[in-house]
Amino acid sequence: MQDQVQDISLVKLVAGAAGALVSLRFVQGTWIEKCVMAVGGSALSYFGTSPAAEWLHMANAEGLCGFIIGLFGMSIVAKLYELIQFFDAKSAASRLIDKIFGSRES
Repeated sequence: MQDQVQDISLVKLVAGAAGALVSLRFVQGTWIEKCVMAVGGSALSYFGTSPAAEWLHMANAEGLCGFIIGLFGMSIVAKLYELIQFFDAKSAASRLIDKIFGSRES
C-alpha cells in the first residue's frame, strides 16, 4: 500500500513538472524567473492534482490532470508575477494610509 502511494505522488510530480516545462515556451522572463515559475506550477500541480481529479471524476487519470494543472498553473504563476511587478506597493500603501488616517496636511 505504501509503495502505491509513493508511485501516485511520483506520477503527479512528473506530470506537473512536464506541464510546467511545456508552458515555459510561452512565458516571458529571465531563466531564473522561468525556473521559479516552473517550480510554482509544479507545486500547484502536485498539491492540486488529487482534489481536481476527484472533482472532475478523473481518479484514473491523475497524470493527465497533473499535466494540465502544471501547464495552466505555470501560466497562473507567470501572470501573478507580472501583476506583482506591475503593482506599485509603495504608492498603494501611501494611499491606503491616507484613506485610513486622513490627510496629514496641517
